[in-house]
Amino acid sequence: MKRRDFIRTGVAGGLLTGLAPLAGAGTDPLESPLAGGVFYTAAHPGRWARKVGGHAPRITTAGGRVKVVTKHGMHGYKHYIVKHQLLDADFKLIGERMFDPDKDEAESEYALPAGYKGRIYALSLCNKHDLWVTAAEV
Repeated sequence: MKRRDFIRTGVAGGLLTGLAPLAGAGTDPLESPLAGGVFYTAAHPGRWARKVGGHAPRITTAGGRVKVVTKHGMHGYKHYIVKHQLLDADFKLIGERMFDPDKDEAESEYALPAGYKGRIYALSLCNKHDLWVTAAEV
Protein backbone atom coordinates (compact mmCIF):
# COMPACT_ATOMS: atom_id res chain seq x y z
CA MET A 1 0.00 0.00 0.00
CA LYS A 2 1.31 3.46 -0.87
CA ARG A 3 1.98 5.84 2.05
CA ARG A 4 -0.55 8.38 0.82
CA ASP A 5 -3.27 5.71 0.56
CA PHE A 6 -2.38 4.50 4.04
CA ILE A 7 -2.76 8.02 5.47
CA ARG A 8 -5.97 8.58 3.52
CA THR A 9 -7.62 5.56 5.21
CA GLY A 10 -7.82 7.51 8.45
CA VAL A 11 -5.32 5.51 10.45
CA ALA A 12 -4.27 8.67 12.29
CA GLY A 13 -7.76 9.13 13.72
CA GLY A 14 -8.15 5.43 14.40
CA LEU A 15 -5.04 5.59 16.57
CA LEU A 16 -6.94 7.52 19.22
CA THR A 17 -9.82 5.08 19.55
CA GLY A 18 -7.85 2.91 21.98
CA LEU A 19 -6.73 5.75 24.24
CA ALA A 20 -9.64 5.87 26.69
CA PRO A 21 -8.98 2.37 28.08
CA LEU A 22 -5.24 3.08 28.25
CA ALA A 23 -5.78 6.29 30.17
CA GLY A 24 -8.18 4.72 32.67
CA ALA A 25 -11.71 5.66 33.64
CA GLY A 26 -12.14 9.37 34.30
CA THR A 27 -8.67 10.18 32.95
CA ASP A 28 -8.01 12.44 30.00
CA PRO A 29 -6.97 10.26 27.04
CA LEU A 30 -4.48 12.95 26.02
CA GLU A 31 -2.63 12.22 29.25
CA SER A 32 -2.14 8.56 28.33
CA PRO A 33 1.33 6.99 28.22
CA LEU A 34 1.19 7.36 24.41
CA ALA A 35 1.15 11.18 24.57
CA GLY A 36 4.56 12.57 23.68
CA GLY A 37 5.65 9.40 21.92
CA VAL A 38 3.00 7.99 19.57
CA PHE A 39 1.16 11.28 19.17
CA TYR A 40 1.94 14.76 20.43
CA THR A 41 0.10 17.51 22.30
CA ALA A 42 1.03 20.98 23.51
CA ALA A 43 1.42 19.54 27.02
CA HIS A 44 3.30 16.46 25.79
CA PRO A 45 5.39 17.44 22.75
CA GLY A 46 8.01 14.75 23.33
CA ARG A 47 10.92 15.03 20.93
CA TRP A 48 9.17 17.87 19.09
CA ALA A 49 9.14 20.32 22.03
CA ARG A 50 10.32 23.19 19.81
CA LYS A 51 7.57 22.49 17.24
CA VAL A 52 4.42 23.04 19.34
CA GLY A 53 3.48 26.49 17.98
CA GLY A 54 3.42 25.37 14.36
CA HIS A 55 2.00 21.88 14.83
CA ALA A 56 -0.58 21.71 17.64
CA PRO A 57 -3.96 22.43 16.00
CA ARG A 58 -6.06 25.33 17.31
CA ILE A 59 -9.80 24.90 17.69
CA THR A 60 -12.49 27.59 17.61
CA THR A 61 -16.22 26.92 17.83
CA ALA A 62 -19.25 29.05 17.05
CA GLY A 63 -22.84 28.30 16.08
CA GLY A 64 -22.46 24.55 15.70
CA ARG A 65 -19.32 24.88 13.56
CA VAL A 66 -15.71 24.11 14.34
CA LYS A 67 -12.67 25.69 12.74
CA VAL A 68 -9.28 23.98 13.01
CA VAL A 69 -6.09 25.87 12.17
CA THR A 70 -2.52 24.62 12.28
CA LYS A 71 -0.13 27.57 12.10
CA HIS A 72 2.35 25.74 9.90
CA GLY A 73 3.81 26.86 6.63
CA MET A 74 3.12 24.76 3.57
CA HIS A 75 6.47 24.17 1.89
CA GLY A 76 5.30 22.09 -1.04
CA TYR A 77 5.53 18.36 -0.60
CA LYS A 78 8.83 18.80 1.25
CA HIS A 79 7.21 19.81 4.59
CA TYR A 80 3.49 20.34 5.10
CA ILE A 81 0.34 19.48 7.03
CA VAL A 82 -1.13 16.43 5.31
CA LYS A 83 -4.59 16.56 6.84
CA HIS A 84 -6.91 17.49 9.68
CA GLN A 85 -9.46 15.23 11.32
CA LEU A 86 -12.17 16.15 13.80
CA LEU A 87 -13.39 13.45 16.21
CA ASP A 88 -16.23 13.44 18.74
CA ALA A 89 -15.92 12.43 22.41
CA ASP A 90 -16.18 8.74 21.42
CA PHE A 91 -13.40 9.19 18.83
CA LYS A 92 -15.84 8.87 15.94
CA LEU A 93 -14.94 10.82 12.83
CA ILE A 94 -16.93 14.03 12.34
CA GLY A 95 -14.93 15.11 9.30
CA GLU A 96 -11.55 15.36 7.68
CA ARG A 97 -9.74 17.42 5.10
CA MET A 98 -6.67 16.50 3.08
CA PHE A 99 -4.43 19.39 2.02
CA ASP A 100 -2.60 20.15 -1.21
CA PRO A 101 0.54 21.95 -0.01
CA ASP A 102 0.91 23.76 -3.31
CA LYS A 103 -2.37 25.64 -2.89
CA ASP A 104 -3.94 25.09 0.58
CA GLU A 105 -3.38 26.51 4.05
CA ALA A 106 -3.77 24.17 7.03
CA GLU A 107 -7.31 25.33 7.87
CA SER A 108 -10.51 23.32 7.91
CA GLU A 109 -14.13 23.79 9.01
CA TYR A 110 -16.72 21.26 10.12
CA ALA A 111 -20.39 21.24 11.07
CA LEU A 112 -21.07 19.51 14.36
CA PRO A 113 -23.97 17.06 14.60
CA ALA A 114 -27.17 18.90 15.62
CA GLY A 115 -27.18 19.66 19.35
CA TYR A 116 -23.73 18.15 19.96
CA LYS A 117 -22.28 18.91 23.37
CA GLY A 118 -19.09 17.47 24.75
CA ARG A 119 -15.47 17.02 23.92
CA ILE A 120 -14.02 17.19 20.42
CA TYR A 121 -10.54 16.28 19.25
CA ALA A 122 -8.69 17.97 16.39
CA LEU A 123 -5.87 16.02 14.76
CA SER A 124 -3.19 17.57 12.59
CA LEU A 125 -0.78 15.34 10.70
CA CYS A 126 2.59 16.77 9.58
CA ASN A 127 4.61 14.80 7.07
CA LYS A 128 7.79 15.37 9.13
CA HIS A 129 6.66 15.95 12.71
CA ASP A 130 3.96 13.34 13.16
CA LEU A 131 0.44 13.49 14.61
CA TRP A 132 -0.65 16.32 16.92
CA VAL A 133 -3.89 16.36 18.92
CA THR A 134 -5.81 19.14 20.68
CA ALA A 135 -9.10 18.82 22.59
CA ALA A 136 -11.87 21.33 23.29
CA GLU A 137 -15.30 21.32 24.93
CA VAL A 138 -18.37 22.32 22.96
